Amino acid sequence: MTTIKPSLEQKTIAEPVQEQNSAAPQEEYKVGPGRPPREYQWPKGHSGNGKGAKPKAPTLAPDLKNLLARALDKKITLQQGEKKRTLTLFAAGIDQFVKQYVKGDHRARKELFALAERVGLDLLGIQKKALEEALTANHQAMLEEYVAKQYDLVAQRPPVLAPTELLDDDVEPQHQG
Repeated sequence: MTTIKPSLEQKTIAEPVQEQNSAAPQEEYKVGPGRPPREYQWPKGHSGNGKGAKPKAPTLAPDLKNLLARALDKKITLQQGEKKRTLTLFAAGIDQFVKQYVKGDHRARKELFALAERVGLDLLGIQKKALEEALTANHQAMLEEYVAKQYDLVAQRPPVLAPTELLDDDVEPQHQG
């Protein structure tokens, strides 16, 4: 009987021995990058850092939030002409923000529309309602007449044709000769 010895070039893979008592068969574990052999893995429930993670530095967010809320809630008195108004700093800041928008600041416009969308404010609906309230029936008629005249200056309207049943059938077309 001849015995064959494996050479050094041939690699033998040892198959894991399954216990006969186990109910579910174990899947084959492949060793590779990021997958060390099972005997060198950390036991379950333990990490590789025995001292544990370093504690995080306390965050300033809650303190900053409280300081900002208190600062914006302070009351100030503004004088507009002969009138004096008492506002919170937050309300005064919003008023200033809207004034920048009214002056034509494009950044303020962009931010105002973004803020209105975030809080669910329909700016176009408010503007439409204000215009509808401002225009009476007479103003509306004058506006429509003006728009019609301006439209006629820019583009010609297509001719209005009468229905065929209203056309005269007894008129013959003239022939040029």
